[in-house]
Amino acid sequence: MLDSMVDLVVEVEERFRPGSRSFLFLDFDGTLAPIEADFARPRLDAAASETLAALAALPSLVTTIISGRAVEDVFARIRVEGLIYAGNHGMEIFGRDLRFVEPLAAGRRAQLERLSRELAERLRPIPGAQVEAKGLTTCVHYRNASEDDQAAIIESVRRAAERGGALFRLIHGLKAIEILPRTNWHKGAAAQWILERFGAEDALTIYAGDDAGDEEAFAALRGAVTVKVGRAQPTLARYWLPHPAAVREFLRWLSILVAASAQRGAQAR
Repeated sequence: MLDSMVDLVVEVEERFRPGSRSFLFLDFDGTLAPIEADFARPRLDAAASETLAALAALPSLVTTIISGRAVEDVFARIRVEGLIYAGNHGMEIFGRDLRFVEPLAAGRRAQLERLSRELAERLRPIPGAQVEAKGLTTCVHYRNASEDDQAAIIESVRRAAERGGALFRLIHGLKAIEILPRTNWHKGAAAQWILERFGAEDALTIYAGDDAGDEEAFAALRGAVTVKVGRAQPTLARYWLPHPAAVREFLRWLSILVAASAQRGAQAR
């Protein structure tokens, strides 16, 4: 049984250290914004944008949006300055004076582009199957395909990845399959890299996500406060929030906690 919002708040309060930096990592789809039938539709609502802006304004809190979307895509959906943006499962990162592109993934762009074109051609006759090429990774969406066609879509993706030899691996998400370069890099490695850049491996770190790619981060960030959003099981996370609205509620509470601490510190000086 995963612990609830109350337990999550209690642990964060206990581990929060006034005057020290804390780190927050947030997935986008299914965590900050509800999942939509059309993968191009999700946007932040006004309340979520306001909360993220409040978090970004806190000097002692470093907030990263870490998504399977291309980094330009996720930035375009949020457009809050002061955040770090990590796209393509953390294979590309920018913000807060950081800039990174995973070199092995960058070196496989051409092979992935060919694979994506071939797969799009193969899946074209199947209504509802969509191939989203994202530069460093590709996602095949089948949420809008009929139940009868979904097994064929999954098998086509598997075969396409096999034709790439050992170059690519698959992550099965929520009615979607991600095709990623086979490297030692994933969302967890990206989060660790960001922490290392700030010299903050032992800082309070909170990570919230909803999908299989986030499970790799939960596994890597063993000392972090990890939160599964949406379906509770199975997961390596220690806490659970049922939907993005609950995530926003937690983030509002966190922004108040950090801001109040900063104000008390300023008054003490």
